[in-house]
Amino acid sequence: MPVYNGEKYLEKAIESILTQTFRDFEFIIIDDGSTDDTSDILARYQQKDARIRVYHQKNQGLMASLNRGCQLAQGKYIARMDADDVSLPERLEQQVRFLDTRPDIGILGTWMEVIDKNGVTRYIVRVPTTPALIEWSLLFDSCMGHPSVMMRRDVIERLNFYSSEATYAEDYDLWSRASLITHLANIPEALLRYRVWEGGLTSHRLLETRQYADIVSRSVIIRLLGSEVSSGTIGNLRKVLNGLPLDSSQQIDEVVTLVKQLHRTYLNTHSLNRAETREIAHDAGMRLLTIAASTGKVGVLKRLCIVAQALRLSPRLFGSKLVITKGLKKGFHILSGMAYGRY
Repeated sequence: MPVYNGEKYLEKAIESILTQTFRDFEFIIIDDGSTDDTSDILARYQQKDARIRVYHQKNQGLMASLNRGCQLAQGKYIARMDADDVSLPERLEQQVRFLDTRPDIGILGTWMEVIDKNGVTRYIVRVPTTPALIEWSLLFDSCMGHPSVMMRRDVIERLNFYSSEATYAEDYDLWSRASLITHLANIPEALLRYRVWEGGLTSHRLLETRQYADIVSRSVIIRLLGSEVSSGTIGNLRKVLNGLPLDSSQQIDEVVTLVKQLHRTYLNTHSLNRAETREIAHDAGMRLLTIAASTGKVGVLKRLCIVAQALRLSPRLFGSKLVITKGLKKGFHILSGMAYGRY
């Protein structure tokens, strides 16, 4: 757990680890040059519990702190958490039990309960859980809650830890590289309370995170396709999938074509069972619906065509709330027929 000037929520974070039902662990805390009362809080807890190992350093940033903590770790597994989050009591126990029985999984996250500065729950982040869907989803964005993960130490060592070239998207970069040598999974239960507040690290680097995430996404997509894709197209794809409009018809055509190409290539290069194939098709269809719902000022007909293509991928999307959006209600009843036509 790295911490920099984290006095406000540090005690709650530490207590959530010390009260875990799984007791056999070392608790490594990297104090990254804090100038508030963080050091005093850490000293007090270190005296109370011998499992806590505190390391102080000059301020070097998150990446250096993460790598130092991972390199110091001696256990078979390395769990992560931030100094303003809260782990639920059974988090470590459930993750250890899962990894002990699934040697094919190298990195394991969980769903997350997003809380505000007062600890009030806002919503649950339900990320993909199966390895096939996670690897597919990594084409578009990170789908592992970084402070929720538990990793095999030998896996992160093989990857040479976090990359210094992936500033602000260090987790997304790590998952994308890890998917080349192991499988990733998420427990479908919120076992971490993830705090979003004005003083949190995430709130201060949103723009930089998006820019670096575009770079990671592009590298993963190029790796799958084996051909170049422009950074502009990747930026537009990630933009529209986050609900931001694209007003150019050409841009919309490019991102729709890319999603369909990624879907075809993924199916052709991965050995999937029937359930996994349906799961990937459904997710690809959902992404097309998201594009259709965020197409700005383009005509209704183009939106309908995109929706039809989504339904061809996954007919069970029919009736989705994303389909019934402003501008799509007119002509909606013909979509079931369009879904099986040629576009």
